[in-house]
Amino acid sequence: MKKLLVIVYYWPPCGGVGVQRWLRFIKYLPQHGWEPTVLTTQNGDYPAIDESLLAGIPKEIEIIQTKTPTFGGMYKRFSKADESRVPYGSLEINSNDSFFKKISIWIRLNLVIPDARKIWNKFAYSSAREELLTNKYDAVITTGPPHSTHLIGLRLKKRYNINWIADFRDPWTQMGYLKNVKRLRVTSYFDKRLENKVVKYCDAIIAASQKIISGLRCSSDKIHLITNGFDPQDYQGIKKEKIDENFNLNYFGSLPPESNPISVLKAVLQLHKKGITDIKMNLWGNISEKVKEQLNRLDNSEIVKFYWHTAHQKVIELMSNSSMLLLMINNVKNNEGIITAKIFEYMGSGVTILGVGPTKSEPARILQETKSGKMFQYDEVDKIADHIEDGYKLWKQGKESISKDIEKYSCVNLTKELNTVLKKFI
Repeated sequence: MKKLLVIVYYWPPCGGVGVQRWLRFIKYLPQHGWEPTVLTTQNGDYPAIDESLLAGIPKEIEIIQTKTPTFGGMYKRFSKADESRVPYGSLEINSNDSFFKKISIWIRLNLVIPDARKIWNKFAYSSAREELLTNKYDAVITTGPPHSTHLIGLRLKKRYNINWIADFRDPWTQMGYLKNVKRLRVTSYFDKRLENKVVKYCDAIIAASQKIISGLRCSSDKIHLITNGFDPQDYQGIKKEKIDENFNLNYFGSLPPESNPISVLKAVLQLHKKGITDIKMNLWGNISEKVKEQLNRLDNSEIVKFYWHTAHQKVIELMSNSSMLLLMINNVKNNEGIITAKIFEYMGSGVTILGVGPTKSEPARILQETKSGKMFQYDEVDKIADHIEDGYKLWKQGKESISKDIEKYSCVNLTKELNTVLKKFI
């Protein structure tokens, strides 16, 4: 067996969609002759906790955990925040936020680069160094975000000349929310400089979307597109049954201000005026307070309900028994290449997808290619209403639209693509 060291910050019991990519690769890599070892943190700052994901880790996989202090612990101590809800992702500032939160976010944006999780690097590097001196590894993979994890790989590359692959699940300096916040020029300069160093010294790059590739200064023979995907085994044994007597339009995942589904609520309200009153919007996950406020202000019919994160397998079950699934693409500049990981789990459920975002984009192409749904512009309220009504009519007739042509996005096939990249280093 060929040995692979995977350095990853977000790992079970961390919840959320960001964990799934490498949890699945780790699961299927042994079928291609790889013996992965995972180096991760024991007590990280996580967007959510999902203990159920621990059961999905293959028993034969060695997991090395390192202890580390966290900035999140300090944030919770001073702000008295709910320990499960440390600010994550969009770094939004609301007018009613405390002074402490505003100054914390400014510090995070301008004085802590590339991200606050870099406090783990010292501990991770020490453990990785010990592991490399003890065992012979054919390759090392670092995956980000947090992109500070790549700095561990950079240091190991310079010290031990390892075969190093950097996996970009999201953009680094081109991340969407960075375009909507005030950041010092000098900070942006040094952040980009770190990104360029990683791109220069790694032996290969794996990127989850073409948009990520476009934002990196890298030769085409060094970078490889491997999208996120879905695991067919997640959907085995799930019974298709009605959640309740309503047509449930469900969303799962984080929902920052840039992804406000206000146009979807307006469309549902239009249908309510036509007498179709049994349509509900259920938003599951880390929903921005700003989004909640705006939706609640418009919602006078109790259409929208909010839920916090739940266990991943429960999410898969809820997805599979939804009437329609809502996909929101961040309304920011140059968003045509944004591919959220949830689109693939949505497709795996077989439930038709309502997408809101640029209609000439990678997500729109994927929905059309797989016959999984349709994408609409943010302001196309009437067309969104028509699409929901079409789905509603099928639902009333007991019919359902099934995603087709989705096998290329199965993590079984995606792991084959990963193996092709890894084989170049043995």
